[in-house]
Amino acid sequence: MSRTIAIVGAGPIGGILAAYLVSAGHEVAVVDSWKEHLERVRAEGLCITTGREEVRARPARVHASIRELELDERMPEFVFVCTKASSIGEVLDGIGPRVRASGAVFVSFQNGIDTEAGMAERLGKGRVLRGVVHYAGVLTAPGEIRESFLNPPNYLGWLDPGAEASCRDAAGVLTAAGLQTEATGEIQHRAWRKTVFNTCIMAVSAVTGLNMQEIMRFPPTERLADGLLEESIAVAAARGFDFGPGFAEQVREFHRHIGPHRPSMLADIEHGRRTENAFLVRRIAEYADLEGVPAPLHHTLAAVIEGLELRGRRPQPEF
Repeated sequence: MSRTIAIVGAGPIGGILAAYLVSAGHEVAVVDSWKEHLERVRAEGLCITTGREEVRARPARVHASIRELELDERMPEFVFVCTKASSIGEVLDGIGPRVRASGAVFVSFQNGIDTEAGMAERLGKGRVLRGVVHYAGVLTAPGEIRESFLNPPNYLGWLDPGAEASCRDAAGVLTAAGLQTEATGEIQHRAWRKTVFNTCIMAVSAVTGLNMQEIMRFPPTERLADGLLEESIAVAAARGFDFGPGFAEQVREFHRHIGPHRPSMLADIEHGRRTENAFLVRRIAEYADLEGVPAPLHHTLAAVIEGLELRGRRPQPEF
């Protein structure tokens, strides 16, 4: 059965999601603010390149803002928010009265801790789900995305017991479309695990400009990433999230073999954009303070990243 779905943010995460859902026969509306990207998607569809094939999928509708969903004849059943976590406020401000009154379920499909909290506060817990995504890609040109990896399963979780049925429904839709997804009542555990797994090396990359392979091959930066990992595991444990005795070594081993990957936080710094620091490094530092767990490295790197963001917003001098 065809479902009506909106995807806000057509970067790698949202674009890949849209392509899979369109290919499965669903009526998909895509929302993004990048003009050239939208024009290409509107004219030719999304082109997703994987290691096996090239998939071209044309969404039913392409919008430049979430407000334009108001113009659609059919309101979405699910709205997947795939923007950077730093843009959640703008997304929520743009929701129009028809979408708000429709009962659409909103899904935070973003990186970090507490990305769903703002949605739940504005829309109610019963209308919000949290996703933890285990696939990735790179936007190589307007309308074109290279799928980097699929590492199933993804996870969807409910915030309110009354939303469990909607959560299982959404997970089933994604799985049937080829993105294996499990519904879980322990989504916070999954969100913390992924955040701890990624943030330790992502933060070091953002402040040094090194890719992940370079970080792990240079002992001083490898030690810094390891120190962040140990701090974040301690904070997670204080919050009640136990990842098991072999988790730290699993993270280290993965990062040693990840290759010259450049995380999105580094790209944001280089292009003068807001990062997701508030939901990653800074959020762990805040929870460390709340739980009384020492986390000096998180406080230091969070401050450095915030300083780099400020520098990126500073007008360039004219000579």
